[in-house]
Amino acid sequence: MVPFLLEHLTVLTYDRRGRGQSGDIPPYSIEKEIQDLNALIDHHGGKAFLYGHSAGAALALFTAAAHPEKVLKVAAYEPPLSGGWLERTMTNFLICQIQRQVAGGKNLAVVKRFMRFVGMDEQLIKDTLASEHGQTIIDMAGTIAYEAEIQKASRPFLKDQAKNLGMPVLMLAGTKSFKTAPAIMASFTHAIPQAESRLLEGQTHSVEAEVISPVLQEFFLRF
Repeated sequence: MVPFLLEHLTVLTYDRRGRGQSGDIPPYSIEKEIQDLNALIDHHGGKAFLYGHSAGAALALFTAAAHPEKVLKVAAYEPPLSGGWLERTMTNFLICQIQRQVAGGKNLAVVKRFMRFVGMDEQLIKDTLASEHGQTIIDMAGTIAYEAEIQKASRPFLKDQAKNLGMPVLMLAGTKSFKTAPAIMASFTHAIPQAESRLLEGQTHSVEAEVISPVLQEFFLRF
């Protein structure tokens, strides 16, 4: 996405904890990820537009709620949304299983298991792993449990904090992604006061850069 956005925006990307070149100091907490993003904003001018994808979309929203004075706008593509107590219990069980499988080097199995857990069908899983991001996703299997923790936190956030977001928010989803994606997008849009939403035609969970970039640019540069 970066080349599509650089003409009009300064773009900062980073590796989340435990991914790429970023280190990771246990125990994990979502608050640490918010602190990371806050530090990056402070280091690059003190104010920012945030865009996040999937669990990163939830982190962008969480950070905006924690530091509203620093976040001008948020765009969020398909954040996760947890269900009730039964799903939370299943998520806790999943986290334990993921940790054991990662310790055994079963990265691909971990990734597929999590994708099925969050509602991806087999064709979507196949397409995602065959995309340019596939190997990156497999390589970050050790941090998949972090995604589960973020998913668990999404429902309480929607209930207790979303209404306090005062900045413009753009919620996004693809028409060929999860079957639940449009409904989840609508739930966030309804809960956030200044939120708007947009479905991107033909897009899966692995949204194409050339499709989403002009949407983000128009939203962020709009007065």
